[in-house]
Amino acid sequence: GPPGTGKTVTSACIVYHLARMGQGQVLVTAPSNVAVDHLAEKIHKTGLKVVRLCSKSREALGSSVEHLTLHHQVIHLDTADKSEFRKLQQLKMELGELSTQDEKKYRLLKRQTEREVLMAADVITTTCVGAGDPRLAGVRFTKVLVDECTQAAEPECLIPIVMGAKQLVLVGDHCQLGPVVMCKKA
Repeated sequence: GPPGTGKTVTSACIVYHLARMGQGQVLVTAPSNVAVDHLAEKIHKTGLKVVRLCSKSREALGSSVEHLTLHHQVIHLDTADKSEFRKLQQLKMELGELSTQDEKKYRLLKRQTEREVLMAADVITTTCVGAGDPRLAGVRFTKVLVDECTQAAEPECLIPIVMGAKQLVLVGDHCQLGPVVMCKKA
């Protein structure tokens, strides 16, 4: 349907019910960061635990869903078993860099914390290309929703699908804009 007809709200409702089925996490993707942010916000309002995974290059940029991002949740995770990680994080912020040994330990603890946050989520949202992020390596998503899929090129849509999809929901309007391809040869 045309813009404003409720496709995103319907997608959030579908994701809510997929997550409540209790058979693993739901991977929600879209070709653009704006679409992913919008959908993450709508899904979060349903009460589900949402993690917005963005590329490392976007972590410094603010967004309306900053509180849902993985890096924000990792930084603000306040549990007793994360005291060493918090100390190293504080030290890194104050000094700008850590010793080689501390840096190794920091990276290991950060990866572990990221994994814990990701595994605790009901829904993980990212761009289609972001679904190939190494932080999601080894994770199987049997339920995948691709929003605005008609605005993505086919190879882009395949990335989240190959993450183990058994149930796939494709949302989009084929009468709206198609994918933007910058290559003149294509």
